[in-house]
Amino acid sequence: MRRAAFLASLLLAGTARAEPRVLPLDPAHAAIAFRAYAFALVPIDGSFTRFSGELVIDPAAPGSCRVEVTVDVTSLQMPTPAIRDATLSANMLDADTFPTLAYSGACADQGIDGVLTLHGTARPLRFSILNGPASYAAEASLRRRDWGITGRPLKVGPTVRIRVSTALPP
Repeated sequence: MRRAAFLASLLLAGTARAEPRVLPLDPAHAAIAFRAYAFALVPIDGSFTRFSGELVIDPAAPGSCRVEVTVDVTSLQMPTPAIRDATLSANMLDADTFPTLAYSGACADQGIDGVLTLHGTARPLRFSILNGPASYAAEASLRRRDWGITGRPLKVGPTVRIRVSTALPP
């Protein structure tokens, strides 16, 4: 709760507005990235270049927020075309069948509780809030098999870390 209240105080500092503040979650204002580990040792990073959504903070309810974001899975960027193609293939993200992923959640007790819809499966996922002096980030780890992503278990490993970050407005 303290982290969510801290975020709300940063967003509301210097303003007397009582209406909710809306922060856009799009490529011009935010980043969505992930990291997996090949053979449990070598980091494999990726990010998405097309997504949209918003983070809403209500000054009347410090510590509360709402977040909605939808990601175009085919906008995936990775270190090499071969890794990107393998990740988008039918035995991984299966971008042809599931071209988007979505998250909807709300602040709750030092985190964001919500539902991630990925690979045709909707499941709860909790993000931890990470505060910086001029940015906001939320991070979660998911077990791939919980969302039906079972391809390449040794090369990719069982978990993937997701990070969403945005700059705080002046």
